[in-house]
Amino acid sequence: MKENAYLIIHGFAGSTDEIEYLAGYLKARGLDVHTVLLAGHGSTKKELSKYSYTSWISSVEAAIMELKQAYNNVSLLGFSMGGLISVHFSTLPEISKIVFINTPIYFWNIKIILNDIINGIHYRKFEKISYYKKSLLGASIKSGVDFLMILSKTKRRLKEIQKQSLIVQCVNDESVHFKSAEYIKKNIGDRASLQYYNGGCHQVFSKAVELRDSVCNDIYHFLSR
Repeated sequence: MKENAYLIIHGFAGSTDEIEYLAGYLKARGLDVHTVLLAGHGSTKKELSKYSYTSWISSVEAAIMELKQAYNNVSLLGFSMGGLISVHFSTLPEISKIVFINTPIYFWNIKIILNDIINGIHYRKFEKISYYKKSLLGASIKSGVDFLMILSKTKRRLKEIQKQSLIVQCVNDESVHFKSAEYIKKNIGDRASLQYYNGGCHQVFSKAVELRDSVCNDIYHFLSR
């Protein structure tokens, strides 16, 4: 049996592409990193709608059960909704540590979104406007309700977490209000440490190139100590 595995869980309506940089960073430093694609994700809105939040949780459960066969300990690294899903396995004895990355409790930072849209129109730079449009159209109402279900169920379980945890949050995250991190910290208590990063955005590993190495480095040091 090997000692430690590290499972990275991507976010709602996303795929493993959004956490690929973090996985590569940690692998390059010798950690046994694994990723999991949640049921229905990484494809179309129609495909995503075929699955419920319980299927997304089951995807992670299956990955953990497989890793248990080869490793004594499994640490969970949850990006966005992946952090919410991690909470549902926090009481398992094989779970060693948990990392929350831009994990939502309060979602959509309207001030940042409006500023991005106004600047995009003014300077005729439409990349962020396209990103918001894609985010809004990337999931059905049914899938959105499933997301709200898992958010509701997770908030009730945060106080159950007894594992050492790290919470990382970009202050300029447009999808997750930065005060979400403080909510998570307050509920976990002294077992969690909180690190804010000035600037950045929600997709910190694929779009916030100025911050992602700092975030990855802090996560690596937390996992390796």
